[in-house]
Amino acid sequence: MFIREKKTRYATVLQLVNGERGHDGKVRQHIILSLGDMRIPDELRKTVAHEVENRLNGYQRLMPLELEVAQCVDVILDKLKSEGKLPRVTHRELDRTGETAINGVLLDQAEHENGTLLGPLLPLESAWNSLGLSEILRAHKFSPRQICAAKITIYNRLIEPVSENELLSWARTTALDELLGERIKLSGEDRFYRVSDRLLACGEALGIHLREREQELFNLSRTIVLYDLTNSYFEGEVAENPKARRSANSKEKRTDRPLVSVGLALDGEGFPLGHKTFPGNMHDCRTLAQAVGDLHKICGEGTKPIVVLDGGIATEENLDYLCGKGFDYVVNGKRTTRQKFAADFLEPDLFHKVGEREDKAPVMIRHIESEQDLIVLCRSDERKKKEDAIVSRTEEKLIAELEKLRARIDKNDGKLHLRKGVETVNRNIGEICGRHTRAAKFYTIEFNLDSRTLSWWRDDEKYQGDAELHGCYHLRSSRKDLSDDAIWHIYITLTKVESAFRLLKSDLGLRPFFHYTEDRCDGHVWLTILAYHLLRWVEYSLQTAGYRISWKAMRRLLSTHCYATMIIPTSDGKVRHLRKPGNPDEQQRAIYEIMGIDLTKLPKHTAIFKKM
Repeated sequence: MFIREKKTRYATVLQLVNGERGHDGKVRQHIILSLGDMRIPDELRKTVAHEVENRLNGYQRLMPLELEVAQCVDVILDKLKSEGKLPRVTHRELDRTGETAINGVLLDQAEHENGTLLGPLLPLESAWNSLGLSEILRAHKFSPRQICAAKITIYNRLIEPVSENELLSWARTTALDELLGERIKLSGEDRFYRVSDRLLACGEALGIHLREREQELFNLSRTIVLYDLTNSYFEGEVAENPKARRSANSKEKRTDRPLVSVGLALDGEGFPLGHKTFPGNMHDCRTLAQAVGDLHKICGEGTKPIVVLDGGIATEENLDYLCGKGFDYVVNGKRTTRQKFAADFLEPDLFHKVGEREDKAPVMIRHIESEQDLIVLCRSDERKKKEDAIVSRTEEKLIAELEKLRARIDKNDGKLHLRKGVETVNRNIGEICGRHTRAAKFYTIEFNLDSRTLSWWRDDEKYQGDAELHGCYHLRSSRKDLSDDAIWHIYITLTKVESAFRLLKSDLGLRPFFHYTEDRCDGHVWLTILAYHLLRWVEYSLQTAGYRISWKAMRRLLSTHCYATMIIPTSDGKVRHLRKPGNPDEQQRAIYEIMGIDLTKLPKHTAIFKKM
C-alpha cells in the first residue's frame, strides 16, 4: 500500500493505493481512498501508508507514532470510517494498571518476535553523549529529527556500512527506535543525503569541538602528530568531480579507476586531528603543507609537536617546511638511500636491542653522528623476511614474463614486428622491467635480432649486496636530545595511521566511492572520520580501563544482545506483549560496566490485548 500523487486537470491530489498481483502474475493497482488536497510530506508518506495498512488488516501498534504521522493516520482513518471502509479491529488494548503477576500463562503458545540488534549500539550511544555531539548539532540548528538521522548514518558506518538508499532497510533490523525515542523506520531516504550535506557544512566547528572534548576527557598530549595518506577508488568515471583522477601510484592497485586521496593527521594516541581530501593524482609529498598548516592552532600555542612522516612524504623540501614552521620531525629514510649506510649496517656488534616487544621479534638499533639530523639505524628480522619474500616474488614474475616474451619471439609473433628491427621487443622489455623494478635492477637483458634470441642473467654480487641490507632502515629526526629508543618508539606510532586507514576503508565503508559530485564525496569522507572518532573513543575508554579489545571484536561480541517482543497468551483470553532488551552475558556485562552503560534505563513497552 502506498500514497500516490496524481495530477488532474485542475489540481494535484493524493490517493491511497493498494497493489495486488493477480493469478496471471500481473500487478493491478486499486484506489482505496482519494485524499484530495491533503498535505502529507514526501518523507512521511511511506510511513503513513504502512500504518493505515496495519489498521486495515486489523492490527494496532504497540508503540506510539510520531505526532506528525499520527495526525495524518487519524485523518485517513476518519475518512475510511465515514465511507464504511474501515474493518472491525480484531484486537483491542486493555488497561494494565497494577498488573505484576500473570496466572494461567499458556507456555506452549508463548512466542517472541521482532528481534533487533542492540549491543553494538550501546557503546556508540555512550560515545555520542560523552562527546556532546547532540549539543553541538543543536547549536548549529539541527532539528531533533536531523540529529536522529545523523546518528543513524554514523552508527551504520560502524556496524554495517551501506549506502544512503539502504539505511532505512538496515535501521529496521536495529533497536534504534528504542534508543532514539521516536519512530525512524520509514523516514525518507533523501533526509540522509541532506544531513550529510549539513554535517559537511559545519565540519570545521565539529572538528574543533571533538578535538577539545577528547582532550578534556582523556587528558591527551598533542606533542606528537602522525601524518600519512591513502587513496580510494570510484565506481564509474566521475566526470563531475575535479578530485577524481587516475594515477599510476594507486595504493589500491586500481589504475583502472579514478582515485581520490585522503590525508589524515592523528595525535600520539590515535585520535583524529584533521583530514584533507586531495585529487587522486597529487603526489603524496605535495599534500603536507595543506594538511599540517594549522597544527599549531590544533595542538595549542607554545607547543612544538613532532610530526611523524613516512619516507614518501619526507622530501627535503617538506622537512625544510616543517622546520620553518617550528615543528620537529621523525621520518623514515627512503629505501633507495640506505645504501649510504651499508657499512654501518654491517657492524652488528654496535647495535643494541630496543625496548621489549610482546610476541614480536626484537629490533636492533644504533645511532650515527650527523651534522644535520640524528640518524638511527634499525635492523629487523621480521622486515627482512618480508623484503626477501617481496624480491623473490618479484623476481619470479619478472622471469615468467621474460619467458613469455621469449616464446613469442620463437613463434615469430607478428605484433613484435621483428622484420622491422628491435624497437618493439625492447619496448616490451622496458615495460616488463618497469613492472618489476625491485628485481629488474639486478638483471642484464639482451635481445639479438640476428639469432632471434632473448637472454638475461643476474648480477649475483649486486644481488647479494642488496639482500644483506634487507630488513635495514634508518630514521631521521631533528630532535637530537632524544634517545635512540625514544626516536624508534615515536616512529613506530605511525602504525596507528596505517591501522586507522585499514579501519576507515574496510570496516567503516570509505572504499569505494559511489558518489559522483565533489561535495558528496567530501561528505562521505567526513562521515567516515566522524565514525572513527566514536570508534576511537570506545577503544580508548576500554584501553584505559585495562580491557584491550578491537572494535571489530567487540562488535561481534555484542551483536548477540538484542531487543525482542515477547507474546504471552493466558487462559483468560488476554495476550500480553512485552518489549524489552535481553539479559547480557558476562563478557557483555563487563564491557557495559566499564563504559558506564545502565541497562535499567533502557525503555520497556507493555500492552495487553483481548480478542473482540
